[in-house]
Amino acid sequence: MARSRMPPAIFQDPDRLRAANINPVTGLATDYLNHYNEVAMLIGTLADMPDMAECVLDWRPVGYPTHFARTGFAERGLAIAGWLVVPRDVKAQFCAVRAELESRIADVQRRLATTLVPELVAGEAPAIFADIARLGGVINGGKGAPMLQQSAAQDLVDSLFA
Repeated sequence: MARSRMPPAIFQDPDRLRAANINPVTGLATDYLNHYNEVAMLIGTLADMPDMAECVLDWRPVGYPTHFARTGFAERGLAIAGWLVVPRDVKAQFCAVRAELESRIADVQRRLATTLVPELVAGEAPAIFADIARLGGVINGGKGAPMLQQSAAQDLVDSLFA
């Protein structure tokens, strides 16, 4: 008989989790999406700023706990603890969607490394943002993907005018 993991006491306080942008059902934080939004925005700017190609090529995926260990996220300990108790089915779905997203980004990086015209891969940004929205949907328990996709698209537009 498999032993179930007992979630830490803090997971009994859904309001604290929500305040930290951690989904109280999945135990996952939307802050993780920032890692991918950054590279998606860079890819989207290649049409107007081809000199950003090197930044895109330098980007590397970072796992969920590592991301939080490296960031200044105020509740990073809580986010990392959440990862340890994410339901198995949610974690499997999260990892599958993340792998697809990272594969798409790696494909863009391969194409970018072999082209003399970085602008040719800028059109991949919307598909990457759609994958980020799918990952956000998993983080949010299957909810909110359209809102996240709109937010990611708005972030790209805002970055062009900053």
